[in-house]
Amino acid sequence: MPETPLGAFLRARRARLAPAEAGLPAAGRRRTPGLRREEVAARAGISADYYARLEQGRQRVPTGPVLDGLAEALHLSGPERAYLHRLAVRRDRTAPPATGPSTGPSTDPAVPAATLALLETLDAAPAFVTGPTFDLLAWNRPAALLLAGPERRPPHERNLLWQVFCCPYRDRSPGNTAADRSIGADLVASLRAQHADRPRDRTLLALVGRLSTASPEFAALWDHHRAAPPGPGRLHVRHPALDTAVLDYTVLPLPEEGRHVFAFLAPPDSPTRRAFAAARGT
Repeated sequence: MPETPLGAFLRARRARLAPAEAGLPAAGRRRTPGLRREEVAARAGISADYYARLEQGRQRVPTGPVLDGLAEALHLSGPERAYLHRLAVRRDRTAPPATGPSTGPSTDPAVPAATLALLETLDAAPAFVTGPTFDLLAWNRPAALLLAGPERRPPHERNLLWQVFCCPYRDRSPGNTAADRSIGADLVASLRAQHADRPRDRTLLALVGRLSTASPEFAALWDHHRAAPPGPGRLHVRHPALDTAVLDYTVLPLPEEGRHVFAFLAPPDSPTRRAFAAARGT
């Protein structure tokens, strides 16, 4: 049977949980990393056969208590627990097919005037608006400098995921794609969390396929099956127009579903902050 999103998620999280983290002895030979199926099943209070059917896509929608037991057994975070429930409910459904491959924003790119005014108010630092798949929908002048002129890019490059994983300077900033905690890892986790209810959507699959082909780092992080909402973090900056720097950023949710404002702050009295000030014309 073809792999289901629910089965892939359970398998990935099981593989990443060390026996010691689950309170199990690490002794004995293990053919694969992580927990065995029967160990997860025992911790979740279900039979090993039932759990195997879930991973293999042969079991219908599990009950809420079963899902909660699996979340406890796999040490899932709050967002990952919610993601698990959404995957289970939607496992037999598919989103309406897209009209064709995605080459640009997957939502209406119109940004309300109030949000555009907010970007201008934040003109002391780079700030931009992203859509549900992190397409860049609007940005201020410092952000145009940070993103190396997104207005001149083809549509598929006007995307924050592309900027992090595929831009020409990405190899100079490996900290942006580290598996433990980085802007790249957080964006990939957010992409999964926001699209749990349409894992077979052709627009999403086209984006994931394009990024996986272009970036082994993205492909590896996507296979982790981590899910979490976007949150604050750090961006490592290395490109010719700016000094090498680490920018702290925050993320603000917008009323429109799946949209966020990312705002970045350069270190005080740094060449990077002065470059942003020059970009805004002050």
